[in-house]
Amino acid sequence: MNRIAKAGSLLLLLSICLADVQKWSSHSAHILPQKHWEMGLFQPFRYGYSESLEYSTHPLWFFVMPNVIFKKKHEDFLKYNMASKWSMYYPTPILNMVARNGIGGFIDPTFQMPPMLGLSLSLLMTKQMVGTELTFSSGFDLGINFGELEERSNIELPLLYHRLGVFQNNYGLHTGIDIEKNITNKTSVFLDFDLSILPGMGIDKSDSGMGKIFGEYVIEHKLLLMHNRSDGFRVITGYKFIYGKYPFGEESRLLPFVPLLDLWVPMIELQWSGLRK
Repeated sequence: MNRIAKAGSLLLLLSICLADVQKWSSHSAHILPQKHWEMGLFQPFRYGYSESLEYSTHPLWFFVMPNVIFKKKHEDFLKYNMASKWSMYYPTPILNMVARNGIGGFIDPTFQMPPMLGLSLSLLMTKQMVGTELTFSSGFDLGINFGELEERSNIELPLLYHRLGVFQNNYGLHTGIDIEKNITNKTSVFLDFDLSILPGMGIDKSDSGMGKIFGEYVIEHKLLLMHNRSDGFRVITGYKFIYGKYPFGEESRLLPFVPLLDLWVPMIELQWSGLRK
């Protein structure tokens, strides 16, 4: 029973991080048309507020991790569509939920998590080239603590460690490239490579290579097959691969990983879209 409860807490934390499985233009510089909406099992609810602005939030997780993302369209540059993406999230409630011994615990309960605010800014550039859509993104992340954060309170798990590490390091940098190509009228393939770094974090005299240059870093890669069943419904399957530097060394992992079964299973995402009348 303890393993089931702990797996449930882990699933909640990982599902928040796996939300970047989202597609339909969410990774690109394209903005949702006004009054159009999208949602999915992992994808946040997205809404086209105007022809140049959209917002999104994870409504089911809002009460354990308040969050909001805005994406703003800008003038084209060198034939690239341009947009900026601004995100804010407050992870303190969910982290305090898993700061306990026994069932569902991942953080020592003696560590009280202070109020924390995560901020992120990304610049997106999208262009169609030879039937393929390319999106380049770069930006920075800020982790603001309104109190003392215990250094040993990190969750040293793939996806979670580097996303929460920004609160230990106070800032981080990220960059990446997304590639999408249609295979048929209804089916497309999506490929991405992302690098996130926490400069200076965890560096000692014995470090060399990427660790010496970047501090603690993570390389993430996704391969997704996407099929549009209709104009308003899409099915996605694929995998996510992670390779990163952690306090205990370097490690790679193929996701989603099911702890209870100790194996990898294909990622499945269902997405819906529509127009608010």
